[in-house]
Amino acid sequence: MEKKSSILVVDDKVGPREALRMILKNKYEVVTAEDGDSALEYIGKKEFYVAIIDIKMAGMDGLQLLKRIKEQKPDIEVILMTAYASVDTAKNALRYGALDYLIKPFDHRDVTEIVGKGVAKRMEQLKTRLEIERLHIATSELSKKVDDARRNIENHYASTVKALLATIDAKDQYTRGHSERVARFSAFLAEKTGFQHDKILSLEQAALIHDIGKIGVEGYILKKQGSLDTMEFDEIKKHPKIGAKIITSVDFLQEMKPIILYHHERFDGSGFPDGIRGSAIPLSARLVAVADAVDAMLSDRPYRPALALEHVKEELTLNAGKQFDPDVVSVVLSSGLLECYSGIFDFQNI
Repeated sequence: MEKKSSILVVDDKVGPREALRMILKNKYEVVTAEDGDSALEYIGKKEFYVAIIDIKMAGMDGLQLLKRIKEQKPDIEVILMTAYASVDTAKNALRYGALDYLIKPFDHRDVTEIVGKGVAKRMEQLKTRLEIERLHIATSELSKKVDDARRNIENHYASTVKALLATIDAKDQYTRGHSERVARFSAFLAEKTGFQHDKILSLEQAALIHDIGKIGVEGYILKKQGSLDTMEFDEIKKHPKIGAKIITSVDFLQEMKPIILYHHERFDGSGFPDGIRGSAIPLSARLVAVADAVDAMLSDRPYRPALALEHVKEELTLNAGKQFDPDVVSVVLSSGLLECYSGIFDFQNI
């Protein structure tokens, strides 16, 4: 059996209370109260769809009770009862949240129509609330699934990057530690240059594997103690394109492609593999190019020992606008990043 909607009738006179109860009892569960205090007590204990209140009552009048109900249970629809002489008062009460009013002596059809309107409105409110709650639950569940999926992707992403990095290190011992330092230096350069947090993380991950293309270069060339001849240097120059090709089939690594492909381009257009220049080189690649060169200069190489800090500053200044983006060089020299180099980059105090 379907549960009846509950209606509260409040009047200090028994006649109107009982008349309304008799009209409504077949369709609704009707509770009656003889004053405002009793009505509020009922409302505190039970869920009502509609309250029908007489305006003229001893003690707490209908308008006062209307305000109290709307403070305590704002969703209850309130219908006021009034005599002809108080119609204006009833109309004004609509401003306080009343749904409608009944004029005494009331007509049976008016009562059922207005109460039915109030119940329908209340049911629609409840339906909307339930739908909102359902959507909230569904949204929370979807958000959890999205979070779980993102974590899985991030874990897979991190594992892939680590595997690629291990592959580079196995081929070229020089890259061990170099890639991590370049990644950290690039990230701090990106922060100083105004990159957003998510872009900094993406750039840092790309910088970790910027030399992945060295997998395709002969090991003896990578480990050669002296200077490279023309043929050997031509082989080295292939590693950006090899690296870009390696990650082509991995969808979530595509953001890294410009850094891997262009980190050896020069600002004046004399770099490789494509000889692009200036702003045509992605800013992320320009940052990594400077970080890569700085770490190379400050590290022992097979063909020379690490350069002194002042020498590195001179090289950066000399090559600003030629090999390097002058704005990036300016950031490096003015930020104190170089002074924090000590075998690894320690930026804790910057």
